[in-house]
Amino acid sequence: MQPRSLFDRLVSTALTLLAFACLTGWSVAHAQTFTLVPEDKVRLRVVEWRSSDSRYASWEALDGVYTIDDAGNLSIPIAGHLQANGKTTEQLADAIASALAEKSALPGKPYIALEIAEHAPIFVTGTVQTPGRYPFEPNMTVMKAVSIAGGFLREREDNTYFERDRIQAAGAYRTAVINRRDLLMRQARLRAEIAGQQSFEIPDELVGTPDVDKLKAQELNLMRLRRVDIDSRIEAANDLTRLYGQQVESLTAKISSQKRQIDLAQKELDNVNSLVSKGLVSNSRQVSVDRWVADAQGTLIDLEVALTTARQGLSEADRSKINIVNRQNSENQDLLNQVNLAIGRAAIDIQVAQLLGEQAGYDAQLAQINTDAPGLGRAKKNYRIVRRNDDGTSRDIVADEQTALLPHDLVEVGLDTAPQAPSSSPQTAPQKQSSTVPSSDVARDNRSAPGWIFRTGSN
Repeated sequence: MQPRSLFDRLVSTALTLLAFACLTGWSVAHAQTFTLVPEDKVRLRVVEWRSSDSRYASWEALDGVYTIDDAGNLSIPIAGHLQANGKTTEQLADAIASALAEKSALPGKPYIALEIAEHAPIFVTGTVQTPGRYPFEPNMTVMKAVSIAGGFLREREDNTYFERDRIQAAGAYRTAVINRRDLLMRQARLRAEIAGQQSFEIPDELVGTPDVDKLKAQELNLMRLRRVDIDSRIEAANDLTRLYGQQVESLTAKISSQKRQIDLAQKELDNVNSLVSKGLVSNSRQVSVDRWVADAQGTLIDLEVALTTARQGLSEADRSKINIVNRQNSENQDLLNQVNLAIGRAAIDIQVAQLLGEQAGYDAQLAQINTDAPGLGRAKKNYRIVRRNDDGTSRDIVADEQTALLPHDLVEVGLDTAPQAPSSSPQTAPQKQSSTVPSSDVARDNRSAPGWIFRTGSN
């Protein structure tokens, strides 16, 4: 009986895999290992086995393309924020399945299909026709990157092309520096606002830079305007607090007075009732005093209701003051988080602009090339890759035309413009120096092309 049970489970598993493959239209055969990085986009599909009606149901609300953010996280409805950086698609699929099962209280994990929809970009700079940012493709090499950047820079009769590059690089660099400067000042202002300070100090790295005092004055003016706005809202809440406080005091006094009136009326009613029982007072007098007592008690109820309403208004006004401050701090923290991310992007823009500017500096060398020296098309090319490490730092890798690339790589194409020695001479041409990383490191960093990753859930 045991072998039969094992056979049944194998058949059931096989049917499950076949059914899910049919539902999703995705092939298991194409699944390959791939390590995810920020800016990668993944396509997700979720299917659940529902034993109640013996069928597979697709979670269409979760199907779609998701982008890994700069922090390396993937945000998926229900599952929440999941760490994706450094994981394979299979590992991430397992994490998504576990999170969905836990958050949705499922009896087993759903079936997850995950693939790379779009890779993070690469950057190409140097002596190419069109330096810039380009989409990464599987199995991309340095030569393929040069090709999509328009190929090698072609020789011209003048160096106006290089001059244009120099001007563009200088403009991009200045724009990135100014943007980062503004962001650093805004960061200092937001931190001061969150801390409840009335002013802030200029960041150390901005001290002495042009127009920094003017920039600080602008941020201080904005800080004061925001302070005036929040102070006015708090003062409006204080006015309501005082108003409701006065109402509470007034109604409390009125209720106390009304209770005394009721006591007097009740005593009068008791006296009249005694006189009526002895035949000394008419019944009309008794009815009149009884109505007086009833009216006084009704007025007391109205006053107590008004007092309760006033106290509720007072409590809401106090909460409003707290909410104003908390909301302001929350908005400032969100803005600060956005500024911090923008500062990181500005630093990358500065680095790219610097590299472009360095390459544009080759115009002086090219202008000196004469007929005895090799032309631009025949000059020896050299390649360098700036690759991001897992900890956020970067390293330089000496490469050749067949070196495999990874997303986020910056490919720098250089040119040795020094005159080449005659072929009969043992002397070799000088090479451009750059920091190196052993070729074994490059081999270890090469990643296989992405494919579909199929994961079976547990029933």
